[in-house]
Amino acid sequence: MRVQTVASIDFNSDDDLLFLGFHGFGNNETEMIRVIDALYDGSGHKPNYMSFRGTYSRPFVGNYYWYPDGCSTEERRRECHRVDTAVIGLLRSPAYARFRKVLIGFSQGGYLSYRMVLEHPDLFDAAILMSPSFKGEKGSAPVTGRTRFALCYGCEDHTIPVADQRTARIKLEQTGNLTYFEYPGMGHGICDAEIADLRRWMGL
Repeated sequence: MRVQTVASIDFNSDDDLLFLGFHGFGNNETEMIRVIDALYDGSGHKPNYMSFRGTYSRPFVGNYYWYPDGCSTEERRRECHRVDTAVIGLLRSPAYARFRKVLIGFSQGGYLSYRMVLEHPDLFDAAILMSPSFKGEKGSAPVTGRTRFALCYGCEDHTIPVADQRTARIKLEQTGNLTYFEYPGMGHGICDAEIADLRRWMGL
């Protein structure tokens, strides 16, 4: 499987964080670059990141997605596994060994990040799940390992059903490593307050 990514990494930097970004449906790799850059705004440092492009393109209207909208849970998991295998293949390079790896994803990308932690429970230092889809995950295997989670939703998010948001929170609370954020007035999106909270959560 071919994956496309935009990377900005200073291998000589004292910053040992490496962000792995996964955008939402109908967007592209620049979405998560903007988010990661915003997290570092005012820090005086530039982030290390690899921001990935969705594996499927949308004809005519443009941009990309990770799995078809409305597909089955099994298909969604299968597509996430394919991406996971390709990304992990990249991370096996000794060049990335010193970095603490942080998954960050919005919507579909948030769900993909969650699935990657399920498959590799001790590989990632943290996972930032921004408005993730969680359909069909109520009966999935428990999340294990040491990964810290930040889970974010807008109170007016009508794209992700409330029941699925609740499933995400319950599943991740069981890890004992969850910090939950919600934002009044925000729909299925990203807001300044969310960026500020995540910046503090990461200690940036």
